[in-house]
Amino acid sequence: MLRFLRRMVSGPAPTPIPDDAWAALLERVVWFDDLTPDELLRLRDYTGRFLSAKRFVGASGLVVDDDMRLVIAALASWPVLHLGHAALRGWTSVIVYPEGFRAKRTDEDELTGVITEYHEDLAGEAWERGPLILSWADIEEDLAEPDDGVCVVVHEIAHKLDEGSGEVNGMPRLPRGVSPSEWASTFTRAFRALEELLDQGREADSLIDPYAAHSPEEFFAVCSEYVLCRPDLLAEQFPEVERLLRLFYGHARPPVA
Repeated sequence: MLRFLRRMVSGPAPTPIPDDAWAALLERVVWFDDLTPDELLRLRDYTGRFLSAKRFVGASGLVVDDDMRLVIAALASWPVLHLGHAALRGWTSVIVYPEGFRAKRTDEDELTGVITEYHEDLAGEAWERGPLILSWADIEEDLAEPDDGVCVVVHEIAHKLDEGSGEVNGMPRLPRGVSPSEWASTFTRAFRALEELLDQGREADSLIDPYAAHSPEEFFAVCSEYVLCRPDLLAEQFPEVERLLRLFYGHARPPVA
């Protein structure tokens, strides 16, 4: 009975990852070069857990093979190395499109009540309490251009972490030692500074993707990409945001099992 209860808490056993497949992954994903040996061991364990817990579904005729699953699982596990694998609970499916996809949106004008429908081209999407949706072509592009600071998998996982606080608003459930008031004021100032930069027509002066100005939750997700992929750029433009995100993602904290 005790063994059963432990399994219920920790989830299914990790899927074994062949040594050659893991070596090929590490060679392909240059972002992992800076991980410590302990972090790499944890990443392999978390990746195996992700593979055993999530169901992969190909869309638009895509066949999701083992290599695709491994890449996605490893990138999805990377942000939670110090948060604990439990941070990825609450959803079960990963839907993978061969390339970018379109989603139908609605927008209601607060003054007139008029509802407008439109389509948005996406590289990824995270449904609240639902699946993670990704474009494989965009993942491959991210891996081929690692210096751009863009990683659609990290971006969507950030939305999932944001959701963990009960509301997707750019403030995830914060760990001990991170002040909610400091987080709110720091992120609000940076978000408004980016909005002002774009309002002045100075989009080219932003070191991070201007899409971050779309909303507070997108600001958090985009900055999460940069703190993992290009922390130097984020630190130069928004040093206090970079500092808080380092605390949030736990670069200096011991791991949670």
